[in-house]
Amino acid sequence: MTEDYLDISKSVMISAPAGSGKTEKLARRYIELLKNGSDVERILAITFTEKAAAEMKERILNILKKEDIELFEKVRGKMPMMRISTIHSFCLKLLKRFSLDLGMDPSLKVMDSFNADILWNEAVYECLIEDSASGERVFYEAIKDSGIRGWNKLYSILGEVHNKRPGIELALNGQQSSISNQEYFERIMSIYSRCLQKYKNKKIQRHCLDYNDLEIMAYEAISKNPEWQNVLYSFDEHTDHILVDEFQDTSTLQWKIIDKLTEEWRSGAGAKRETGVNPTIFLVGDDKQSIYSFRGANVSIFKNAKKRLTEWLRDEYHFVEIKENYRSLPAIVNFVNILFERIMPKGLYDDYKVEYSAFDATRKGEGKVELILLDSIGRTKDNRRAEAAIIAKNIRNLSGNYRIYESDGQRICNYGDMAILLRSRTHLSIFEDALRKEDIPFVVVKGIGFYNSPEVCILRDILFFLIDPLDDYSLFNILRSPLFSIGYDTLLKVVKDIFIDDMPIGYLFESLKKYASQYPNTLSLQHCITLLDKWLQMAEKTPYAMLLEDILSETGAWSYFYERQRYVNVKKFIRLVEEFEYNGLAGLEIREKLIRASRNSDEAKANVNTEGMNAVKIMTIHASKGLQFPMVFLPCLDEDSTAKSSSSIVMDEDEGNIIIAYEDDSNIRKKIPIFQRHKERLQDEEKRLFYVAVTRAMDYLCMSGVWNGSKNKSPSGKLAYIADSFNLNDVDSTAGLPFKINKVVSIKDSDQSPVAGSQNDSLRPLSCSLPNNEMVFIQPLDYKPSPIWLDVTEEIDEIRKKHGDDWIILGRAFHRVFEGLSNGYITMDGLEDKVMAVLKNEVLSNADEDRMRDIILSDLRKLDASGYLKDIILPVENSYVELPFILDMGNRIYKGRIDRLIIKDMQEAIGNRQKGNVHRECRESRSKGQAEGIKGKQKIAYIYDYKTYPISEKEIPELMERYSFQMSTYKKAVERLFSIKAKSYIFFTHEPRLVEMV
Repeated sequence: MTEDYLDISKSVMISAPAGSGKTEKLARRYIELLKNGSDVERILAITFTEKAAAEMKERILNILKKEDIELFEKVRGKMPMMRISTIHSFCLKLLKRFSLDLGMDPSLKVMDSFNADILWNEAVYECLIEDSASGERVFYEAIKDSGIRGWNKLYSILGEVHNKRPGIELALNGQQSSISNQEYFERIMSIYSRCLQKYKNKKIQRHCLDYNDLEIMAYEAISKNPEWQNVLYSFDEHTDHILVDEFQDTSTLQWKIIDKLTEEWRSGAGAKRETGVNPTIFLVGDDKQSIYSFRGANVSIFKNAKKRLTEWLRDEYHFVEIKENYRSLPAIVNFVNILFERIMPKGLYDDYKVEYSAFDATRKGEGKVELILLDSIGRTKDNRRAEAAIIAKNIRNLSGNYRIYESDGQRICNYGDMAILLRSRTHLSIFEDALRKEDIPFVVVKGIGFYNSPEVCILRDILFFLIDPLDDYSLFNILRSPLFSIGYDTLLKVVKDIFIDDMPIGYLFESLKKYASQYPNTLSLQHCITLLDKWLQMAEKTPYAMLLEDILSETGAWSYFYERQRYVNVKKFIRLVEEFEYNGLAGLEIREKLIRASRNSDEAKANVNTEGMNAVKIMTIHASKGLQFPMVFLPCLDEDSTAKSSSSIVMDEDEGNIIIAYEDDSNIRKKIPIFQRHKERLQDEEKRLFYVAVTRAMDYLCMSGVWNGSKNKSPSGKLAYIADSFNLNDVDSTAGLPFKINKVVSIKDSDQSPVAGSQNDSLRPLSCSLPNNEMVFIQPLDYKPSPIWLDVTEEIDEIRKKHGDDWIILGRAFHRVFEGLSNGYITMDGLEDKVMAVLKNEVLSNADEDRMRDIILSDLRKLDASGYLKDIILPVENSYVELPFILDMGNRIYKGRIDRLIIKDMQEAIGNRQKGNVHRECRESRSKGQAEGIKGKQKIAYIYDYKTYPISEKEIPELMERYSFQMSTYKKAVERLFSIKAKSYIFFTHEPRLVEMV
């Protein structure tokens, strides 16, 4: 293809099919902008995931290191300023940057989905209680309409509506909305509005946002807020180019944000043009891979953007369609082209319909595509067991025998080359059991059922017992667990004593002690009681997260959790508990949150790093997006996912209007156009999902499904697409197909094996029986435990003990004010108003607010008089504020955030020292461009860590010793990141006093 996408004088939109090197082209465009004089600070790149953002940075640096070492050195020094992030990260930075102008708390944090779900559930239940107490009985009226299942139905509908944010919220705000006028649904929406407001209030109290808030608030900040023109002007002043990756997954609201940010660019007006700068937009995507409608992705935006950019920019824009495929061998590319040209035909005048364009294979080799068809043996579960058994047998036979192609020739495949892609996790356990039966190592990528995993259940029971020693249920489970392995016979005798002594529930532990005293020779019980007593005593003064770690080490439980998935699940659970404690939750509050969270069976297990593992990977098709595998197995093609996804609530967009419709009766839904359109779009997305699945394969693609095709009954699901496209109902149609067929006769009898055979037998006859219900375990995969992540931060408890909670609040406020001063969005003019705006988000009473304001202003005056304010805190070139870092030290990885970093010339530093201005060495630091051209012999970095609480002279040596590790870690991180020498200081701002760490 021509390199039109590198023409930086024009805006470009690229249609990049699977395997076409999309990331490479994005990186090349970015580099071309750099080569033509653009600074990294003036290029905004939006990616779909944080991982993609990191990969793009890495790709850019790798290319530059090979091709332009001078530019590489320049860009590496400015890595922290590269604006490559997800849309949510961009929105958060935008909101924080203008937080005070927008009347927001600058210390806002973003909740993960776990905490957001818990907060939403709390909001719903509190609204229910308040409704009952107020006598309005709005909830009651909605519940009684549905009889005995009324509450479950209402709760489910509220959750379904909530999952449609942010669109549903825009509709409620009256922004382009047309809500169905059915009486019941209007009542539901009224209730939802109350719950949503309660949810918002709870977020404000916790200084938190969720991901949907980021998009909504960012859009309002640049379109509705009184300061929107200033926000847009500032953005435009700092940004010349926008690049968007995975554009096909853009939602309507996200496109509105991008549209608004580039509005002036497209008009041809603005200050940029007058100075000779030509701003550009670069969009990369593949509408055939738009598979995230459940997250709000709108596939029609791809076509609409193409049309609008043509109209808006005319000669300053061009569209590029890539034809090359660098991933798959010709056999796979040929199959994909033939199939999808038939199920995604051209000439469809619907923006929601995708039109397929064939692409060309560039890899040399043959490749193989196979289709295994099984006869149905009755129940779905039996069919899946038969299919899983055949897939597992096929994998075992191929490993060590099938040859795959690499750049330098061929090699024998192994289990690590293979992936099983599932439409959903419904039958995951069946495929796991089949692989275990064949002794095949495997790992589930992004699996679910975290709270139901054995290791998490054990830890949860331990924690619940430590929180409440009267929790007999949790204690019973602990005693039966591998930690103690107390037999049922013994426990039954202990429980029997409870009832004989007429002891109430909650006395299992006391009964256990009594039983052990009667039988002193039961050493296992004596040891068990000793440990439990010890843990309960430790729980009074030791954080639960730390205590759980100690318990695992003391009992040797790590030997039970040494399989990789179990290990990372344990670490995830402990991190959750640690987060709860960090947020100040008491034991019973933690218990309540975990009980609620455990009801979520879809909670993801901890991620496992699969790189280098010789194991089959199992994942969903959605999780495989952006990945590739030499050998792909795609089972369950006969499943019809759209039949199960019929929703009672749908949301549609029509010429800018948001339309919401509700209908509980599935038969009536079939007659309503909006529901029919919704179903058709889901079916179209299933085609795109199928496309994503088959294009993950590089060398070998094996598909399978249960064949129900006959004259009276057609195949279902994705198998129907293949059957219709290649006329598989015709027994004579197998010749000349772009894939091989292997028909398997499944016999529902454990003593007999499925029989393989067809005119085009592509597999050796498979001899396998259906797996029985016995759980078969294999040896865990060898692995090195993941490194431990540690946060290098001071202990808040120490400050609270010595100075009280006021200085905790003041510390947060000081940091926000210092950050604002360093970034320039707080100035000395009107400083008091800005300080009050910060304090309003931290302090509850007006009296405290005034008192703390006086402390902050007094300290700022002292800092100004001493010269430290100008030298360290106020804006200077070549400096950073709140700089995040990650320092890899082998088995430990440290992360943290540096309050202030100033980089200056070495010669200036020497000159200042000779003059005696050691604590003001940064005063005269002025270099050309932030971190530009940083070299070890020319630059030195000054690290400042703010301590805002009062100190005395005699405390300084002790404090220096306490913070020595923290500051040495900061120093190592900066020296490694910038490749220059660094010096570190503790800055006691209340005194003020600057102390160098040596």
